[in-house]
Amino acid sequence: MKEVRLTIKKRAFPSQGRVRLNLAHLPELGIREGDHVDLVNETTKKSVTATVIADTMVRVGHVRVSEEDLKSIGLNDDDDVLVKKTPPLQEKIKKAAADASKSLSKSAGKLDETVKKTTVDVKAGAAKTADTVKKETKKASDTVGKAATKTVKEVKKTVKKVIGPKDEL
Repeated sequence: MKEVRLTIKKRAFPSQGRVRLNLAHLPELGIREGDHVDLVNETTKKSVTATVIADTMVRVGHVRVSEEDLKSIGLNDDDDVLVKKTPPLQEKIKKAAADASKSLSKSAGKLDETVKKTTVDVKAGAAKTADTVKKETKKASDTVGKAATKTVKEVKKTVKKVIGPKDEL
C-alpha cells in the first residue's frame, strides 16, 4: 500500500471529509483526484478517510485538512500525518474478516485450554470428595456398629435381669 508522510495544515475554509493535496503527491500515492485517502495519526492510530482534491496552490509536502478532521485524528497544525491510499472496500472487508478469524482462533484456543484445566480440576475435586465421603461413611458405620453392639449387650443384660439367670437368650 502506497503512503507518504506530510505536514498537516488547517484549511481556511471548512470542508470536512475532503483534503487538498499538491498534484505531485497523487502519483506517489497511486491515486487520482476524487479518490480517497486515510490520514493516520501514527501515535494514537486514529484515522480519518477523506476525498482528495488536487490543488497546485498547496505546497509540496503539505496536506490541507478541515479543523473537524484535525480534531478527529488528534493532530494540530504543522504535525506530521501519514497519508495512505484508502484500500478498496473489498480489501477492507477481507482484512477485517482475517483479523476476526485470528482473534476467534486465539480466543477458541484459550477457551479450550481453560476447559481442559477446569475438567482436570473438577475430576481431582470429585476424586477427593469421593475419598472423603468414603472415609466419613466408614467412620459413621463404625460408630453405628459400636453403638448397636453396646445396645444389644445392654438389652441382653436387662432381659436377663427380668427373666432370671436360668433362661438363656
